[in-house]
Amino acid sequence: MTTLRQAALFALLLPALALSTQAAERISLDGSGWTFKTTLDDKAQSVSVPHSWPASEQYRRYIGRALYEHDFDAPTLRPGQVARLHFDAVYDVAHVWLNGRMIGSHEGGYTPFEFNITKLLKPGANHLVLEVDNTPTLTSIPALAAGVPSNDHKGPYGSGGRITIVGWMPYGGIVRPVNIVVTDAVYLRNMKIDAKPDLKTGIATIHLRAWLHNGGASAATTTVQGEIGTLPVHLKPTRIAANSDAEVSWSGTLRNAHLWSARDPFLYDAKLTVPGDELTAHIGVRDIRVVGTELQLNGKPVHLYGANRVGEDPKEGLRESDAILEHDLNDMLADNMRMMRIAHYPQPPYLFDYADRHGMLIIPEAGNWNMSAWQMADPGIRSTFQKQMKEMMEQDWNHPSVIAWSVGNEYESYTREGIDWTRDMRAYTLSLDPTRLITFASRYTGDPAVKTGADEASQYSDFVSINVYGNYAKRFDHAHQLYPDKPIFVTEFGKMGELGLHDPERIKDITDAVSAMKERPYMIGGSLWTWNDYRSLIKGTPPNGIRSWGVVNIDRERRDSWKVVQKLFETELP
Repeated sequence: MTTLRQAALFALLLPALALSTQAAERISLDGSGWTFKTTLDDKAQSVSVPHSWPASEQYRRYIGRALYEHDFDAPTLRPGQVARLHFDAVYDVAHVWLNGRMIGSHEGGYTPFEFNITKLLKPGANHLVLEVDNTPTLTSIPALAAGVPSNDHKGPYGSGGRITIVGWMPYGGIVRPVNIVVTDAVYLRNMKIDAKPDLKTGIATIHLRAWLHNGGASAATTTVQGEIGTLPVHLKPTRIAANSDAEVSWSGTLRNAHLWSARDPFLYDAKLTVPGDELTAHIGVRDIRVVGTELQLNGKPVHLYGANRVGEDPKEGLRESDAILEHDLNDMLADNMRMMRIAHYPQPPYLFDYADRHGMLIIPEAGNWNMSAWQMADPGIRSTFQKQMKEMMEQDWNHPSVIAWSVGNEYESYTREGIDWTRDMRAYTLSLDPTRLITFASRYTGDPAVKTGADEASQYSDFVSINVYGNYAKRFDHAHQLYPDKPIFVTEFGKMGELGLHDPERIKDITDAVSAMKERPYMIGGSLWTWNDYRSLIKGTPPNGIRSWGVVNIDRERRDSWKVVQKLFETELP
């Protein structure tokens, strides 16, 4: 443990101990110079990356494979340097070639991945090719949904035997930034910083784990150092074998810790370095826990509201710039949207950066969307889900705004397979991050097959999350009867309807829902479906291709319900 006195001593010694370090060199491959071609095209066309092909009217309904190509210049690597090709996200399956050699593949449209390209990267001209496929299958994540509500639960592919495409657009393409990262042979893969306060003493315990990789051909020794808040971090030299990983850890104590909260989202800066590489983060010291039927942030009960936000820009689709996210989140914050299961899939890092700075509470969710029992029992699907869950968590786990992880949405949680899934994915998620709560969005707490809490998978949630449309008071009370000792959060509620800006039916529905939540102390809040209108290919979508669930339309014009929500969502901030 590093005490405050030791921290002060380290601060004096650090300049003498410091090694010569510099940040990794990042070469952006974003922008122009790319070509794009589908299987239906005679010739390729020029595009700018990030690129999301269904954003174009010409490819709005195109499901299939597309080819991206890009010529770029690279610098000469110094001896001992390694280069990685890093993708923030490619939807959904990507096969990648560099200079005529296949370097790897990745499945999962919302999570980052990378390849070591040191041996293939040439000084000067290089040629990059990606084959990208957005075809949904019964075994992809998210999959073609086979779990559909039905009274009799019959059918070979789940309830009712219907197979359904996901409810949002399968935005094929290189949807987030692309970089080449150049470092010394030993670099930092990731770090996880956990800050746990003692609310009585004001002392926070800081735990650091960092993962190193040696991409070189021989063993190497390196030293990790840095700062977390006011605490210097200096670890003993670590020796790492060639082409191997190593994990290091550190603990310290921060006195008079400034707590992060919705009311006061205070952040500490954190930085780790090794020669030639560094990682940075902004962390918050806060305590999130369930006590009886309360969700507590720093010992204070939480009753907050928000909305699900579909990644859907009318011009850019899923290729959302930070400016687009900033505009939406500013408007959501102005509408008193503070706590939300934000979407059915991993989000861009900027969304969490914003939530950290503005005191939003977020429940990220990986892509088990409406899966049936047989899908959740399939070992391959389970493995794919765990891989993408891990990728999402490793990207987002330093954000104080992340209060819980969701292991899915509306899957058949009344089945033995659904219960087993929740138990197992809870255990898996906690093995990676034991500091946060676990939940999932259930639509089956009111199912006739569910007689007691033991009949449904929410028994493994730290707080029960339910998707409810209509008949709110009765359905809230029923969920509470099943789980009388757990808080309840409404992960979805609302009404699809009026196309224009006047939406009296939506206003009535939202008012009924929020009023019923506020009358029940065990209800900790709700996340409206949805913030914005969005395009979809799912059955039941209006002829214009847009599902009008939002308090703003697809062009972000405010409906009458926006002002009503602003008033309804007013609440005391913890």
